[in-house]
Amino acid sequence: MPKYATDRFRIEARRMRRDRIEAAALQSVLKHAFAECSLRVVAREAKVPLSILHYYFKDKDELMHSAVQRLFESGLEALREVSARERDPLRRIEALVEAYVMRTTENWRATLAIIEYWAACVRKNTVDRFYTRLHFRLRELLREALKEAKADDPDGLALALLGMMVGYATFYRTKPADPAERDRFLDFARAMVRRAVKRGRSSVRLARRASAAR
Repeated sequence: MPKYATDRFRIEARRMRRDRIEAAALQSVLKHAFAECSLRVVAREAKVPLSILHYYFKDKDELMHSAVQRLFESGLEALREVSARERDPLRRIEALVEAYVMRTTENWRATLAIIEYWAACVRKNTVDRFYTRLHFRLRELLREALKEAKADDPDGLALALLGMMVGYATFYRTKPADPAERDRFLDFARAMVRRAVKRGRSSVRLARRASAAR
């Protein structure tokens, strides 16, 4: 077999093994929670020697970063699909808010894993490594829909919505699930968005009239 073919095979084999370990880490986090998910637990889940994990990841933090990144990317992809389905920007932002809240409150193990990793980053003063990027990408998705809907202060509203949704998802886990309460929260978020869109569109009309009068 030519050397380049052998090298390509080795690279692909390493990629597949790393992918397998990351997938095992994700399953371990969802099964055992972040704090109980040691490298030994992941190695057992992946069915590989513990020494193999150290070859691909220098420590638990690096491995957990990869696992939580997978969770986040999966959630973000689901939100992008929601966004792509809605042509009307107002309905799009409402659908995004509902999808985020439903996903984070129903898939509580995944939500808890992200919160736990964020807390670990705060303790280690490495929060910018992952959480800031997560925050920015979700906020941008909301902001673009709000901007297209001509909402008043789309960037500020996107930040407020994200803070509310993250806070509510965390709060939802502290007590028995209450779907009626969740519906009230969603109604409040929708009303907030609609008020901002109404204000924004009114401002645009006033600006156009003033321009036409000149």
